[in-house]
Amino acid sequence: MLSLPTELSLSILSYLPFETLGDLSVLCHPWRRFMKTHENTIYHQAALSHGYVSLIGPTIEEAARRYSQRSIGSVNSWKDLCLKRRRIERNWSGIGPSKITVHQGTGKNVHRIKVDEKAEYILTTSITGGLLVTDLQDDRVLWSLPDSHVRPYAHCEYGEGFVIFDYIDGSKEVWRHVPDWNDEEAAAVVSEATPTPRQLRVSRTAAERHGTESIESARGHFRPWAILRSPLTTRAFRFSYPTLGAAGWDCIFLWDVRTGTLIQTIEQIQSGEHNNGGGAQDQVAAAMTALDLLGDINYIEVSEKYVILCGSHFLRLFSRATGRFVLDICSWKHPLSMWHLSLSPHRPTREAWNGASLVSQEVVCRRVPMPESPEVVIDEFIAVHISSCGSHLAGLMLSSRLIIIHDFERALQPDVKVVDLSIEIQLGSPCLSSRYLAFENGRISVVTKTGVYIIQPDWLSLSAEGDSPPKVSIYRVPVLGDTSCLGAVSCLQVTDTGLFLNWDTDFLPTEDNDGALELMNNAFYNTLSDQRRSASVGNGFPVTLVDIDEPDLDPESSTVISIDFMPCPGSS
Repeated sequence: MLSLPTELSLSILSYLPFETLGDLSVLCHPWRRFMKTHENTIYHQAALSHGYVSLIGPTIEEAARRYSQRSIGSVNSWKDLCLKRRRIERNWSGIGPSKITVHQGTGKNVHRIKVDEKAEYILTTSITGGLLVTDLQDDRVLWSLPDSHVRPYAHCEYGEGFVIFDYIDGSKEVWRHVPDWNDEEAAAVVSEATPTPRQLRVSRTAAERHGTESIESARGHFRPWAILRSPLTTRAFRFSYPTLGAAGWDCIFLWDVRTGTLIQTIEQIQSGEHNNGGGAQDQVAAAMTALDLLGDINYIEVSEKYVILCGSHFLRLFSRATGRFVLDICSWKHPLSMWHLSLSPHRPTREAWNGASLVSQEVVCRRVPMPESPEVVIDEFIAVHISSCGSHLAGLMLSSRLIIIHDFERALQPDVKVVDLSIEIQLGSPCLSSRYLAFENGRISVVTKTGVYIIQPDWLSLSAEGDSPPKVSIYRVPVLGDTSCLGAVSCLQVTDTGLFLNWDTDFLPTEDNDGALELMNNAFYNTLSDQRRSASVGNGFPVTLVDIDEPDLDPESSTVISIDFMPCPGSS
């Protein structure tokens, strides 16, 4: 290959695994000289081909600013950047070190969690009320709002320096990170959305308490930006900068948080067209008559092009461009995919990598025949997310089923069915409920009452035509196996280098308590043979049953913990 033109050789090398590039450097003297001479070009091109940078133009310093200090520390070459990014990927795959960190500064009553890795802080709301900002590294309290201002169990959203939480009257308060404050932009907030005297008063008190004296001392400090009031009562809200979406029973409201302007209202969301599977028979037709509404709103997702709602009966997509319904996915029609994946009840043949918190689970994949008349069993979607690239959907169902739809926009075409684009993954027992869903950086994370999972699809295999089964890697965190703690998880956040959730830290097994871990593992594998349970209700249709035999136990505390996948803490 060294006889090829240099440009061609360099192009070929950019697609090789990093481990192979390292091997070439010690293969022989000619290769060693070639790799040393062109090292910067080789690893710059490798960074592009592996997606570590998106443009060829940035310098290494500009590329490094894309990542947090926690992620890569300081880097001085393209090789350094590539190797640190590769280590993080390996750690996420359970073949490198990871550890569990307890963030004691977040308190013992955590409800919702938001993490800003670049700014290095954690935002939390509380079961008892209040909002807290703590340092990601040393647990210091940076700033807070009292429980007299932020209601108990407040939901919060965060992005690009804006934090949004719901007030007791249903309005949404928008606060902005002080170092990002811009007076001209603040002046552009419309009059009906300007901060209230109550917000300004509590802001002054917080500034006095935490010493917001300068931009330099204000990391993690916030000031009131706007107040957003819905024309009607809303249940769920979601922020995807710069748009905040909130859903009521039969309408969706969208605001631009930068100006506080209500930019769009989508009405009559309860009705829709249910024509995604084709060939509906009598039973399905009857079910559609009885279940023709979207139902109770469980979740809302917002992207640049779509608004997606999780209802009791459907996952429903609306186009932001037209405000119209474009796609329904029934939660009560089975199967939802031609491919069904589940976890094998057999323990992994490969032990966990020494120092890793993850264990790779063996996956059983089978092709499901499509019946002429789909089975009707009532289940419901509880959460949905769009991938950061905007191409894929992940929906989580109450019975711990994860539905992944790759290239979901293809389903908007009349001749393409959702079942042909999706895979269905049963994560643990179908008799135990799911709790939370996150989808970041191509990784899907799920908490159910059987465990904490990380799902990494091979997106190319999902897009392949024909009978080739999809390739999906599934990892579990064995030490987070206590059922009562799993059932109490109220938030899950995924960043570039960590997975954050709330947990009762008294139920974290210690190194000298292998017995507790073994009991949890045994309980987990015993549940994998569970069969779905259902019972008929008043309308005659079977309803999926979950948590029937589970004791209702509430952990005594709820603190933020994280599974950290940094290549090496404090690297420089």
